[in-house]
Amino acid sequence: MNEPHAETDPSSIREEGDLSPEKSIAENGKDSEKQDPQGSQELEFDYVDLMLDGDLKAQVNYSFVKAVAKAFDEKVRLLEDAEEKVNGDEGEESFAEVAVPEIEAMAQAVTEGCVDFGKIRFWESCETAEIAWEESKDEEGNVVSRAPYGNPHEEPQEGNRILANLERIADWLREVHKTHEEKGMGWVSPYGCPEDGQHAYDRRATCIAELDGIVEKVKGNVDL
Repeated sequence: MNEPHAETDPSSIREEGDLSPEKSIAENGKDSEKQDPQGSQELEFDYVDLMLDGDLKAQVNYSFVKAVAKAFDEKVRLLEDAEEKVNGDEGEESFAEVAVPEIEAMAQAVTEGCVDFGKIRFWESCETAEIAWEESKDEEGNVVSRAPYGNPHEEPQEGNRILANLERIADWLREVHKTHEEKGMGWVSPYGCPEDGQHAYDRRATCIAELDGIVEKVKGNVDL
């Protein structure tokens, strides 16, 4: 897959949340490489931040995307935890059976909510590259400067999990749909009414198609 490419001068990348041109990642390189107690690096910026250097509008938009990704992931992880518990209980009912309202609500929030997930770009929805560092050394072999650059993955990683979570929700909804077919149209109706169940089935089928369309839009949106 062709990665979106932008020629960047790493020294001019601004820290997330700092829109002033006076402060760059290179100027604050030491601050952006926080050390945890085990000594591993925790970066305050990622490959997309680096790639969008110089495009202030895109940088602001990406900060919004990251906020959406965080909130979205928190909700999906709640369902994942619930699924793990249901599967661990080894009961007769599957997760798709016991969590129909929650799964459908999550799917509808994606397709009918305030966020147009279809406008999110592929490289904003997963991790296509990681930050690596180019080091300059003096004659004695001591590192005198370090500059960040993007090191592409052979295969995209989950990253902020926007794309992975969209696909997960679609899979859950398909499982509900399949269960509905197996148990009959009256399954989801509190009165066992096949007509009510058919309406729910048709609405869900439409939602599944919309989710799949959103996923395809994200995967196909690779432009800067």
